[in-house]
Amino acid sequence: MRYGRVMAARAVAVVLLMAVAGVAVEGVRMVELKGDAAQIGMQHGKLMGEQIRMLHREYLRSCFDDERTYKQGLAAAAGFGRRLLPEHAAELTALAQGAGMDGGEMLLANCFLDLLPNIACSTITLPTEASPDGVARFGRNLDFPAKGVTDKASVVLMVRPQGRYAFANVTWPGLIGVLSGMNEHGLCVANMEINRPVRAAAAMPYILLYRMVLERCKTVDEAVELLKKTPRQSANNLMLMDAAGNRAVAEITPAGVVVRKGGAGAALISTNHQRGQDQNGGGKCWRYDRLSTAAGKDFGKIDAAAVEKMLDTVSIKGLTMQSMVFEPAKRVMWLAVGSEATQRDYERVDLGKLFANGQR
Repeated sequence: MRYGRVMAARAVAVVLLMAVAGVAVEGVRMVELKGDAAQIGMQHGKLMGEQIRMLHREYLRSCFDDERTYKQGLAAAAGFGRRLLPEHAAELTALAQGAGMDGGEMLLANCFLDLLPNIACSTITLPTEASPDGVARFGRNLDFPAKGVTDKASVVLMVRPQGRYAFANVTWPGLIGVLSGMNEHGLCVANMEINRPVRAAAAMPYILLYRMVLERCKTVDEAVELLKKTPRQSANNLMLMDAAGNRAVAEITPAGVVVRKGGAGAALISTNHQRGQDQNGGGKCWRYDRLSTAAGKDFGKIDAAAVEKMLDTVSIKGLTMQSMVFEPAKRVMWLAVGSEATQRDYERVDLGKLFANGQR
């Protein structure tokens, strides 16, 4: 399978030339969006309107039991409209216009995760000494009920917002918030759902909070500070890693943020439980325990391929639709998308070159 690493370097070179229009590369579509908020939204809608409408029709509506509960979802989403940052509100408005959709439906597409939580996903971050080549790495599985729809629609958005940091967002069309991503400074984030009650809108949707982190922060410490001082809508775990190799799990609730930091000589892991400072207690999640055991056994020998193998051992059949390994210091991402993503070839994406190209 790993011949894909060699081919990927050639494939991504094509993306560098054609990113604005968007091209498919071994199943990974990459699209560049840039300008002010309205320009980014309009570009997004015009380029991917057909897919956005299909995802709304065939996926988002199916997340609700019937038309009555769908309308309840729209009503709940309206409350988030008053909680958005001005730039995100402007982008969503333009996105809806560009895609030929109702603004309320587009807002629901970007807050339904706060309304319908799904418990899955795994992350592991490793310091430089864990690897034979001295590279710190961040592995992440996105486990999501794709329903045979979203697993076929993954896209990497290279977003260059005016006056804010550029970032790469591993997402699907129409979703402007961040579940997994890296910014131009090498700061990486990936979220994990936890058991939590659903509540009325009191803050921005959580995926837009995580986008805000990538748009405004360079380091883990800056990100943690921003999370602590910004109102939080939904309880979540957020794994963070920066270019210097600093690592932390932010265990987020509306009431506060508990931070567990990565130390020397050990992996930092998070799945779907809030553990406080407990790094080693087993029995709460089989995926956490399996990653912990594998990292301890192979510490010092864990390269990118080894992280991919570890992610495969904790994939969830029918749910793992994206899997990735970030190398923040190098601004590199290895990415596999599609149903049973960890069984596919991981493509090497040189985000550093893509970020640099946008600065010319």
